[in-house]
Amino acid sequence: MRFPKIAFVRQKFSRFGGGELILDRTIGALAKRGAAITIIAREWEPHAGIEFRRCDPARSPRTTRDSRFARAACEIIATLPGALVQSHERLSCCDIYRAGDGVHAAYLAHRARGLSAVRRFFQNVSGYHRDVLRLEREMFTSPRLKAVIVNAQMVADEIVAHFAYPRERIHLIQNGIDLSRFDEATLDRLRAETRNKLGLSGRKVLVIVGSGYERKGVAQAIEALARSKSGAALLVIGHEKRISRYRSLAKRFGVAGGVHFLGKQENVLPYLAASDAMILPSIYDPFPSAALEGFAAGLPVITSDACGARDIAREIDPGLVRDANDIDGLSEAIKTALALSGEPETKQRTRAIAARFDMESMAERMLALYERVAGEK
Repeated sequence: MRFPKIAFVRQKFSRFGGGELILDRTIGALAKRGAAITIIAREWEPHAGIEFRRCDPARSPRTTRDSRFARAACEIIATLPGALVQSHERLSCCDIYRAGDGVHAAYLAHRARGLSAVRRFFQNVSGYHRDVLRLEREMFTSPRLKAVIVNAQMVADEIVAHFAYPRERIHLIQNGIDLSRFDEATLDRLRAETRNKLGLSGRKVLVIVGSGYERKGVAQAIEALARSKSGAALLVIGHEKRISRYRSLAKRFGVAGGVHFLGKQENVLPYLAASDAMILPSIYDPFPSAALEGFAAGLPVITSDACGARDIAREIDPGLVRDANDIDGLSEAIKTALALSGEPETKQRTRAIAARFDMESMAERMLALYERVAGEK
């Protein structure tokens, strides 16, 4: 079947975003098969042969930012008759929704558990959150929505529970990873170079990767590190506007000298290579690509039970999955992960798990779904 015109909707493309990288790889696979592709976004990096339609309504006030984008995007989509539309944003005018950000209602419920009574009140009355929840409900009840792509069974279950959306229309297509980047010779070379550069020789090292430190559980990771008394260093990679808060936390818990805030990194491979384990105690995370990259680099991954990577983390050791707010549990998980990192078979087991998530398999499943949905239009 010849692919129809396909339009992808995403507010913003970031070279550092896991979801955007997956979208970029999907677009590449489609382009090789001759699909006519349109990108609808606020901004986008140029791609040869791909049409870009700018959709950049006012970004303030934040309260209704997503609604304004959704309305403007649907106006553009109306000018693309016959196009198959996959949205990574909550739109009532899409054919396929990729739930890479999970379910907002579920995120708010998980986040509320760690908030004070005052902050819970402000979350409940937030105009922004109410707007997103409304968009989410409208999308899942829209007759146009034919399929939903999730990257973890956890998200599929949440969609059914919150919206009674038909399970048969939910397709589990897990993130793919370029395994060729993780050859052992390269990892060994980068490990020595990076550890020497950061002054980490002879020290156990944990790494956490992801922007938005509150959601990624950086505060919990810092406190758990201190409580573990492991003496390990922690590499923190990703963007955060309020980074001073986390520097203060590290100082308060007495581990400031061992916590390295490295900011956004276009290439995280050197830091994965330098590490012995990964910690991702996310408040809520559908399935972070960082977890797969950690496995591919041979690292045991500590994560939370509100993260879609929890099932594969448990394959290495059930004790690596904890409640994001269980600091004692996370500190025990750190000890477990660091012990596992010293066992030769751990690297073999984690890399074998990563090998199940190859990029080509992901692309083929996406293409098969596009053909199926296009046939229904």
